[in-house]
Amino acid sequence: MTITWLGATVAGALFGGLVAPALTTRGLLQLKRVGLRSKNLLLIGAIGGAAAGAATVLAALRLDIWALAPALLLWGAGLVAAACCDAVTQRVPTSLVRQAGVVTFVLLTSGLALYGDWRGLLVSMVAPVASGLTLLLCWRFAGAGFGDVRLAALGGLGLGHSTHRGLLLGLAAFILIVVAQAMVTVVRGGDRRTMIPYGPALAVGFLLAAAL
Repeated sequence: MTITWLGATVAGALFGGLVAPALTTRGLLQLKRVGLRSKNLLLIGAIGGAAAGAATVLAALRLDIWALAPALLLWGAGLVAAACCDAVTQRVPTSLVRQAGVVTFVLLTSGLALYGDWRGLLVSMVAPVASGLTLLLCWRFAGAGFGDVRLAALGGLGLGHSTHRGLLLGLAAFILIVVAQAMVTVVRGGDRRTMIPYGPALAVGFLLAAAL
């Protein structure tokens, strides 16, 4: 069993490490900002994708629902790629998020339906609505972009089996990252009107919520 878990985790990390940088490039192309692609950005995408891949596979194994693994792998890679694009452009690639959302939805619903996990499927359908509406409020009152709303809806797809601890840690991580970004912005001479990318904080928060 330990060998199986180790092999699956390594495979997930390799998948995420390869796919996330490729999706990042795809997202920058969609935004017509491919000139911002750099070795450092792709390296960060690869590291983030590998971590997301390993974490999501471990989450599927912990739940003993192997059918979740393909959906969560793609979901995690899409979150990391969108976050990387947002970090350098302050824009979330709509097409990339939409495509990742559609494929994740298909894999998720078919896998959980075959497994007979109707409760997990129901929560997976409700969570994107709840997270999207929450970011919609942030878009209205806290300066988030509408791309962040779409990214939050994608992130919610992976929360069908989240624990209360995971949700709290994910929320705490999101808040800490946003506060840190705001402090850095102020130190650099920005003010409350200066835009900051929410994508990285959202990706970390959702991945933690799904994995823990």
